[in-house]
Amino acid sequence: MDTNVVIDYLAQRQPFWLDAAELMQAGLDKQTRLYVASLSFANIYYILRRVGTAEKARELLVRLERLVRIVTVDDIFIRQALASTFSDFEDGIQHFAAVSVSASAIVTRDYKDFQTSLLPVISPAQALLEI
Repeated sequence: MDTNVVIDYLAQRQPFWLDAAELMQAGLDKQTRLYVASLSFANIYYILRRVGTAEKARELLVRLERLVRIVTVDDIFIRQALASTFSDFEDGIQHFAAVSVSASAIVTRDYKDFQTSLLPVISPAQALLEI
């Protein structure tokens, strides 16, 4: 899952929260596996503490860690993203992290930055239909 979907869930951003919450529930119910790159945790913390408190952001990340499998971002992904044609470096890292775990798709609301993806790029609503 891309960072924006996770933030939708944790921050209950409307109108995106419901699909993100249903997707997280599907992961909790073991209907699907949800992966989040380790890089996302830092980005999510940074955003959530700006709209709330650092303590609340940490609490939310603890909850997230229990719901997903964390893909460790390493030097290989960084090099791949640097050498790729992704216009957004962070999305390139997300992509190569997803490829490394043989993810079936990248779930995001940010389709434009994943145009060169080797994986299908789908919305949370589309992901729910495929479960």
